[in-house]
Order: sequence, then structure tokens, then C-alpha cells
Amino acid sequence: MFQSADQASVMADAKTYVLKDLDADAFHADLLAAKAAVGEATEADARHLQGIVRAMHVLLYGGHALLFLGTAQAWGLSAAATCLLAAAMISTGRCMRWTIVGHHVMHGGYDKLQRSRPGCLEPQYKRGVFAMGARRVLDWMDWMLPEAWDAEHNSMHHLYLSENKDPDLVENNFSMMHSLPIPKVLKYLSMLGWMASWKYAYYSPNTFKELQFACKGSWLTKRWPASTSREKPLVLTHIVFENPARALLRGAFGELAFWACFLLLWLGVVVPMAAMVALPAATPLLLSTVGAWPFAAAPADAAWRALAVAALAESLTNAHSFIIIACNHAGEDLYRYETSCKAYTAEWFCRCAHSSVNFECGNDLIDSLYGWLNYQIEHHMFPDMSLLQYRKLQPLVQSICKKHGVLYVQQNALRRMWQMFRIAAGDAKMIRCTALIPPKVESAGVADSPLLGG
Repeated sequence: MFQSADQASVMADAKTYVLKDLDADAFHADLLAAKAAVGEATEADARHLQGIVRAMHVLLYGGHALLFLGTAQAWGLSAAATCLLAAAMISTGRCMRWTIVGHHVMHGGYDKLQRSRPGCLEPQYKRGVFAMGARRVLDWMDWMLPEAWDAEHNSMHHLYLSENKDPDLVENNFSMMHSLPIPKVLKYLSMLGWMASWKYAYYSPNTFKELQFACKGSWLTKRWPASTSREKPLVLTHIVFENPARALLRGAFGELAFWACFLLLWLGVVVPMAAMVALPAATPLLLSTVGAWPFAAAPADAAWRALAVAALAESLTNAHSFIIIACNHAGEDLYRYETSCKAYTAEWFCRCAHSSVNFECGNDLIDSLYGWLNYQIEHHMFPDMSLLQYRKLQPLVQSICKKHGVLYVQQNALRRMWQMFRIAAGDAKMIRCTALIPPKVESAGVADSPLLGG
């Protein structure tokens, strides 16, 4: 992704106070009543999460078993079908591990349940424990550090949704593409490359950067180059090529050393995941060295085939997660803001609806394929709920928004992806807005909520 939009262009044609006639107090009260009506999580929520985790493990471990079978046999139609099925299973399992399990657990969706009913759920399914430290290997190994994702997503994206501070604001992040002197078709085709690589090309370095700023005493934060804006997204090409090259051309050798250190530290984050992806390719070679490869395919051929399947699975899971994540806050029918607001106020709840999109929802199959991100409006309103609680809350929130004239968009993800592509390519703009509700003194809401990482 690319550099931030120019502030002057963002201010142009901004709307002011779209919901002037909203009964903010009634809307706020209705939403809190809906959350109360859903109730607290129960043992049923714990069993449901355990079922999702089992399904995820079946896909991941079963997919790797099929990968081994597909690469060990002689190449043919059966081997090709087995390899493709393996890639699809691994891809889906990895996506579920992040978007369903990691995402909701690290928002604290099961923390209250852990406290109210000790022992009903394994202790690792708790914020601050899940995937932390050595548990990263067991719970959620991916291209980004779990604590870095928490700093970027929980503490920045949720608190500053669709503001200039939002690190996931698509319109800002792709603003450089808008003015590139290339045919539009190339702009749209370039999005396919981002889809297949975005976790390690964008999300991993950018979340690592946000982690450094969250840790004020970090060595990298203290030495952050003045020539690089904190708000500018940091992507793979920046830390490997662009930023070091600019420092070298200016003769800023201290800055050049900084980017070398940043790259080395970041590589410590991604190398374990790269090793896990490449492990299936190493297996035939390791087995053959100890004389334990009695299969039809030659070990070298099997290794190359396994590497290709593993790379395909990783590209598929990148694309899958991109479709269900990147497009649910982008579109010409959604709003972005020039001011901030307190969490859990009426303005906050309105922004969650006016800047988010839900997808189809209602059963485990659809919800799992969408990574449970199809309840995006409800999730941004109340980030610390369980999977089943969101399913119960969704029709209530939809009805309340309709009652009060608050925007509520629910759309198929592929249609929404096209709208996001138009924003990224510069063919459409989000609606600029100072705020949704005229300012007033509000007692409800907090500026920094522990549920959001504040």
C-alpha cells in the first residue's frame, strides 16, 4: 500500500453533521439494550469456539496430510486433485485461525466467560495469553507478530476507524496509485498482486512498525527517521529498497543503518512463518537422507511440488483474508472523518455503522468462510463479544439502525471488493465528513477502553 492522502484534498467537499436530526440518546440507549438482551456468553459459546477450533485443525492438519500424499505419488490427475484440495484446506484453516479464533480471542471475546465459568474453556483462549510469547507457535503462527497485530488493529484501527490515523484506511493507503500515470487496467490488475501477498508485504511490516510506536521506549521508536512519517504505511518495498535508497542518496548513513536494523528485526518476525510454509518441501529431502522415502515420486520432484502447493496455499489464504478484511471499510457509500470521538458514544456507534459493511451471515458455514468478519458493524460497536453473541446481536442492530435512520450496509463480499478496488484505483471517493452528530457534552463513552487496547 502507499503513502497517505494530502490533508487539503481530504478536507475538500467534506460534509458536516450528517445525522442532525438523530435522537442520539435514544439510539445509544437502544443499542445498549440490544447488547444486554443478547446476554453474557455461556458454556454454549465455549463449546462453539471449541468446535470451530476443531474444524480449523482438521483443515490444517488434514490439508498437510493430503499435501504429503499428493506430492509422494507419481504425478497425474489424482495427484493434482489431491494437491489442489490440500492447498484449499490449508488456506481456509489458516484464514480461520487468524480471522475467527485469533481475532475474537485477542479482542477479549471470551475473557468474561473465562472469569464467570472457570474451566469451561482452555486457559489460552484469553486476551494477553493467546499467541503471546512461545504460544505463538501453538496458537497463531503467521507473518505478523500477534502483539504487533494487537497494537495496530485493536489500539489504532478500532479507535480511529476511517480517520486519518486509521492505519487500515484503504483510500489513504492507496492514494499514491490515484495519480500514477498508468492505464487504469494496470491499476486494477496490480490489486491482484496485493491480494496474493498482502499479509507479508503490507500487514506484517506495518503492524511491526505500530508495535514499535506502542512501545515508547523501544530502540526503533527513539531513532525513527524524521524523514519518514509515522502515518505513512510501511510496506516490504519501503524497508528493503525505497527508504534505504533515499537515505543512501542523501548521504544519511545513520538512517541507512536504521533501516538495516529494522529489516533484521522484522526478519526475525517473518522467518519462522516462512520456515513453517517451506517445511513440507523439506520433508521428502529429509526422509530420503535417512532412507525412508519408499514413494513413487523422486524426493527432489516431491520437494518442488510440495513447495509449489505450499506457496499456492499461502497465496490463497492471502487472497481469502484480503477479500473479507480489506473491503469492509471501503466504498463510495461509506464515510471517513476529520475529527475523533470517544468510544461507546452515540457518535461512535454511528461511525461503526456508517463506515463498515456486513456480508451475508447466519450459519456456521457462511460465517466461517467469511471469518466471522461478516458481522463487522456489530463487531466495531462491541469488540469484545463472542462469535455466537454477534449472530444474536446482528438482527437487533440492523433493526435499530433502520428505526433511527442510521446507515446499515449488508452486501456480498465480491461486490464490495469491486467497490474497494474503485477506491484504491482512485475511480471513487469515500464521503468526507467532519462528524455524523453535532457536538454536545456526552457522559457516555470513554476515550481509552481496555477492550480496544487503550
